[in-house]
Amino acid sequence: MSRTTRRHARGYTVVELVMAMAVMAVGVAGVIAMQGVTAASNRHARALAVATHVGQAWLDMLATESSLWTERNSLARTTWLARVDAEASWFRPTFSSSLNFGPAFDTLGNAVPSGEIATNTQYCVDLRLLRLEDSTAGAGLIRAEVRVYWRREDIVLLPATTAPAHACALEPAIVSGDTTGSMFHFLYMSTAVRQQTRGDQPT
Repeated sequence: MSRTTRRHARGYTVVELVMAMAVMAVGVAGVIAMQGVTAASNRHARALAVATHVGQAWLDMLATESSLWTERNSLARTTWLARVDAEASWFRPTFSSSLNFGPAFDTLGNAVPSGEIATNTQYCVDLRLLRLEDSTAGAGLIRAEVRVYWRREDIVLLPATTAPAHACALEPAIVSGDTTGSMFHFLYMSTAVRQQTRGDQPT
């Protein structure tokens, strides 16, 4: 048998098998890592979509509540807009049992009643209100900011901090101190709501 024939007839050497297995292992590890990144990206995209829905729901709720702001220099008929002069920074809105709407929301973006906040809360909402125009002349204007946040999967705790049990577990001032985003993901939305004059009211 010629030398060329013998070279083609022999099998793979151990070194060749080990090299082939190493290349395959690197490829498989890359595919697995890529799938992990893709899954994490999909979860974050879904959470961001739900948070956007929650934020928009709050903007709509505040715009709807402005329809009760008809009296000059008075927000007494409103629930959340009435706190514009009492709160200088972010605050946690109270839960309205009549509207079944409040600061806590579950995984699907549904409002969570006060009694279930500790067990079902995935997203939390804080508000910040600023009066832009006085309402004494019947043309009041309020800037309303909505902050939606939810817990990070990979929470990085800073010194002297503990992981929150759920999104609404910490006071707004403490949440505001999370400037590095180590505990929460944040979504900010804003709008302006104006006082409804008598001519704006539906007949």
